[in-house]
Amino acid sequence: MSATSWSRALLWSLIAAAFIGPGTVTTAARAGSEGGWWYGPIVLLAMVAGFLLMEMAARITLLSGQTLGQILGTRRRWLAILCFIAVLLGCVAYQAGNLLGALGGMQLLVELPRWSVLLLGLLAGTVLWPGETTWIARALAGVVTLMALVFLVAAVQLISSGASLVGNEAVTTGTIVGLLGTTIVPYNFFLAAGLGQGQTVGDMRRGLGFSFLVGGLITLGIVLVGSVATSFTSFADLARTLEAVLGNSSKLVLGFGLFAAGFSSAVTAPLAAAIAGRELLVREPTKVAVVKKSWFRLIWGGVLLIGVLVALLELDIITVILAAQVANGLLLPLVAAIVLVYANDRALLGNQVNAHWQNVAGLLMAAFLAYKSFTLLLGKILSPPGAGFWGEWLAILYAVCLIWLMYKRR
Repeated sequence: MSATSWSRALLWSLIAAAFIGPGTVTTAARAGSEGGWWYGPIVLLAMVAGFLLMEMAARITLLSGQTLGQILGTRRRWLAILCFIAVLLGCVAYQAGNLLGALGGMQLLVELPRWSVLLLGLLAGTVLWPGETTWIARALAGVVTLMALVFLVAAVQLISSGASLVGNEAVTTGTIVGLLGTTIVPYNFFLAAGLGQGQTVGDMRRGLGFSFLVGGLITLGIVLVGSVATSFTSFADLARTLEAVLGNSSKLVLGFGLFAAGFSSAVTAPLAAAIAGRELLVREPTKVAVVKKSWFRLIWGGVLLIGVLVALLELDIITVILAAQVANGLLLPLVAAIVLVYANDRALLGNQVNAHWQNVAGLLMAAFLAYKSFTLLLGKILSPPGAGFWGEWLAILYAVCLIWLMYKRR
């Protein structure tokens, strides 16, 4: 494959690579302290599900010339509004965690008060105002990649040392949903706007495959590192765990890496909400490319402001970040259903609609996501046995309705 083809493929990988942030570090480390290796299959499932669903969404964009958001905005206005509200809430939930993750990384290095998130918010707003954020996102992604390599090296060292790596041998529904939510980020489906120009389906598949493979290995590495911690209640816990493996430099690497991950995500989440609003709510094509409109700035500014206000509250950093991952995990059944339905629309994709095996695999993934989401929500209301029973039936109903909608468009 030529260098130009590789560069086009890697462009798609930037979308999936966005899930490597403080939320991934926090959720994977918590999973490691709970169950270690037992969460390995969930990480693998998240990798496969993320690739399958994102491939479908990207194929829709490439072949139809329209993004998923634009299709919804012209065909199902009410669904477009519902999706925008869901994505907006998800980005708001992420934003507080992003700012607190960046602050937590800085606090590993120097003493800083909670109100320092005001400065982080101001800096993020300064970057967002011109509408040109690609350069800083790519620069910070390089720093985050260095931190990811540290986790992978640490995981290899732990495996070679013969450590058990099973944590406390506990697996919880909330952590499963969080791992899925931090790997398959719902707003990434609406960030694919404009990436299809001059590309092929093969380039896209190679880029996404590479990205989810690397991202999954990084997540698994963090899970394994977290498994040797008796508990994970703060970033300081994780720093002490890394210090035992890598020495004194680990705190510097983790602190700077968390700051980079948190700040880059603090820029990305408000921008994603504004882009989703542009695609889902704006009907006039001439307005689609305009990122300096007042309403565009109003959306990202609102997400940023609410994130700063929530971050200023005396809430535990880890709790806020984990809650954001779970919230996004709960959105996945809705987004997965939309992607599966339009990936079977012959009016959009012609003969390149989903193959039957893709439908079966996607349906199983979506049903599992729905089951875990329903069980988690019902578990707050019903006893555990009752939550599982009704979760199963609601997931079956979800799957049946989804099958009907999918094959109705073929």
